[in-house]
Amino acid sequence: MTDQIRQPSVALGVFAAALIALALSGCAESPNAPNSVGSVGSRSVRSVEPSARPTPLSLVVIGDSIPYNSPDDCTGCTGFVARYAKAAKKAIGTPVTVTNLSQHTNLTLPQLVIELGQFRAQLTNADIIIVGIAHNSNELNADRPCGAPVDANDLPDWPKMTRQCAMASVHRYRPQYDRLYSQIAGWRKGKPTILRTIDRYNDFTGGPGLPLTKADNLKVTTFLGTWDAMLCASAHTYGFVCADIYHAFNGADGLTPSGDLLGPDYTHPTDKGNLVIAKVLIGLGFAPLT
Repeated sequence: MTDQIRQPSVALGVFAAALIALALSGCAESPNAPNSVGSVGSRSVRSVEPSARPTPLSLVVIGDSIPYNSPDDCTGCTGFVARYAKAAKKAIGTPVTVTNLSQHTNLTLPQLVIELGQFRAQLTNADIIIVGIAHNSNELNADRPCGAPVDANDLPDWPKMTRQCAMASVHRYRPQYDRLYSQIAGWRKGKPTILRTIDRYNDFTGGPGLPLTKADNLKVTTFLGTWDAMLCASAHTYGFVCADIYHAFNGADGLTPSGDLLGPDYTHPTDKGNLVIAKVLIGLGFAPLT
């Protein structure tokens, strides 16, 4: 019985020694291994891999020529999109890359809705989206506003420009805005995204060569006020925040001339006008990315 007890003890001792040797050998990390422990004087220090640079956020813009910032419209101007991207980078603390897909082609809302699928990849991967398609489809810009030909100054036949016509126009275009905003929001569903859109400012009142009476100007505000209310209501339904450029340019009543906020064509914003648009957008904050 003595041998039977002694032999297992010897085997256990050998096994334990082997375990200790194995453990000691495993502690000897290469000094070049990541996060290895080295010696500096009497202190032990752990090297740390440098942190990766933050992935830039993607800002994508679609729309007509207002966000486009053509040098033909405003030479040397800094567009509101570039200003907004710079502010977003500062507020969020992450670089922002800009893809401006807006078009200087008299683009209308129906045309953009048809083309929207072309931009699916960019919009699906965008962290920030700005939509600017408020201008060319408004009844004031129609080829035959309220069914009547324009005059020699390319202005509507004002007696035809009734509130009933304005309301008919917004009812006709609301489904198209719904389709636009809902599709974009759907592509970004479940992903934190800054969704912004802009409304339409008044480029009729006070414009050079636009001889409008007080009554005519009031009709302008009717068509712009109903249009912008419809546009923003649609945008809000699908999670967009609507930037009120109209009242920033034209005051509470919408009748203050845009003046030096617009360039020589009295349509596209100047550098000062771009600054105003950018300030309105920035003032909306950067949720949900901050």
